Amino acid sequence: MNLRKDGRVYEPAEDSWLLCATLERAATRFPELRGAVLELGTGSGIVALTLAALGGVVTATDLNPHAIALARRNARVAGHHIEFLQGDLFEPVGDRRFDAIVCNPPYLPPGGEYDDRWLALAVEGGPTGTEFTQQLLTGAPRHLRPGGGVWLLLSSLMGELPEGWERERFDEQNFDGEILRVERLSLSISS
Repeated sequence: MNLRKDGRVYEPAEDSWLLCATLERAATRFPELRGAVLELGTGSGIVALTLAALGGVVTATDLNPHAIALARRNARVAGHHIEFLQGDLFEPVGDRRFDAIVCNPPYLPPGGEYDDRWLALAVEGGPTGTEFTQQLLTGAPRHLRPGGGVWLLLSSLMGELPEGWERERFDEQNFDGEILRVERLSLSISS
């Protein structure tokens, strides 16, 4: 995939590629990935492009205005129609519901390695690295259609996730001691 880049936008790395490859393999078993799909934190748009190529009707959001502009350009070049909205988490989509929610969340604790605030927002998920994902999972039930799933890229560097979700693990890879994995979370029956 030939993507344009912008130094103010997270460049796809091994976590992005792992998530995309997992979604491609899972789409046959999980038709929700070919339905109405919301991607949170689109960055360059690589995940949204993957979902659109699978047949999903994709809405993608990002807080970073540079990411939205770049993702739009990448979608236009790839010939995919994707709705891109700027804003924080679920705010840009109002009360809309989706068959699937997909996110490669910021999951690192703060490290002070990024001079650009947009890049720091893209990788740092809060004091333990988990706060962004906890906030996402708190809001997800209001935006997820019955039977749908939340697809996340998770890291062994993150803290614990909130209770109330059934978790199914998919691909997992070790990158220099950090374990990255893709999971599908669905609301547990008792929730």
